[in-house]
Amino acid sequence: MKHPSWSITIITVLGFGLTLSAAYWQFKRADYKRELESRFIVMQARDTLNLNRDFDPSMELEFQKVEAHGTLDSSHRMILDNRILRGQAGYEVLVPLSMTNSDAVVLVNLGWIPRGRNLGQLPDLDIPRSTVLVTGTAVRPGLGALELSDVTIEGDVWQNLDLARYRAIHSIGVIDYVIQSDSIDGIESKFERLWSKPSFGIDTHLSYAGQWILFGFLILFLYIYYGFIKQKDDA
Repeated sequence: MKHPSWSITIITVLGFGLTLSAAYWQFKRADYKRELESRFIVMQARDTLNLNRDFDPSMELEFQKVEAHGTLDSSHRMILDNRILRGQAGYEVLVPLSMTNSDAVVLVNLGWIPRGRNLGQLPDLDIPRSTVLVTGTAVRPGLGALELSDVTIEGDVWQNLDLARYRAIHSIGVIDYVIQSDSIDGIESKFERLWSKPSFGIDTHLSYAGQWILFGFLILFLYIYYGFIKQKDDA
């Protein structure tokens, strides 16, 4: 009885190994996302952290509920374009907050506002110069709506948020987190702040892992069937 050639055998082994490796990687990503989800639940359950009093650059703040007193600087605002809410295009507006009694500066996402009729028309913002109290959740750019990219349009209108680029352009040493604000004293309510719970995509990774496993065993089945069983039947 003939057996599959060495070349077919090597290709099968490589294909089977690659698909199982891909499945393993997806399982590892699912485990990582589970850790993120667990951290989100733990951090959200903690008491609100006062950044003016308790902030330390080495602290892990992701998903932590925070509050901060300080002044907003609208001259260094950042407007994130193409943010869609209920099917309508709009902007998310971020402004640096210089915290009172601290050298720290943090970007605050004021919320979403609809885009004007004319493309590129910037929103007319009334940002108070007095001290404000910001409450919200600290998030890292790159998860959820804010993603890292080098792409900008021009001026203060950006497609994506890159903190390193923001620091370089404005010469402001903002910390590595953005406050997704829930409320800000003195800011009009025209901003919508419907922050959704982060989507960790655990089920998606598990689904992909299952598909890769199926592909792997399909390769193995075809190798055994055409290489051994069918040849035996044809003999």
